[in-house]
Amino acid sequence: MRTVDRFIGLMFLILQGCGSSEMKPVDIFPEDNCSDCRMAISNESFAAEIIDDGNEVFKFDDLGCMEHFRKNSPALSIRALFVKDYESRSWIPYEKSTIVQTGVRTPMGSGKVAFMSSAKAKEFADKHPAAELTAGKEGCCVKEGQ
Repeated sequence: MRTVDRFIGLMFLILQGCGSSEMKPVDIFPEDNCSDCRMAISNESFAAEIIDDGNEVFKFDDLGCMEHFRKNSPALSIRALFVKDYESRSWIPYEKSTIVQTGVRTPMGSGKVAFMSSAKAKEFADKHPAAELTAGKEGCCVKEGQ
C-alpha cells in the first residue's frame, strides 16, 4: 500500500472519531435525588437535568426545581439541558421541548410539564388548566414571596 493511501486512510479514521460531540442525557437511577430539593426522583415524567461545562450532571424531579436551581446558580456554566417528554418519558433537549403550565400535580408542585410536540402540549394544557392547581402551593421550590 502506498504511503499516500495509508495517510488518507488514517485521516479518514481520525475524522470518523471526531464525529458529533453532541451531549447525551444521563439515565435516572432509583438512588438519584433532585439536585435542588434532594427528594428522590420517583416519577420520570417530570424529570430534567443540566450538564455543566465540567460534565457534572444535576438531576431534578420537577421542572420547577430545575428553574429554581438555575436561578440560584448564576455562575453555573451550562453545556446542555434535557427534559423528559411527559408521554414517552424519553429525554429531549430543552430547546426542542414545549413546556406548559398545567394543573397536574408534579413532584414539587410547579405544574410544569414538557412535551416534544407543541400540539400535544397545547392539547394537554387545555385538558389540565393551571387554574386546577390549589392555592398556596407548597414544596421545596416555591418559597414565600415568589
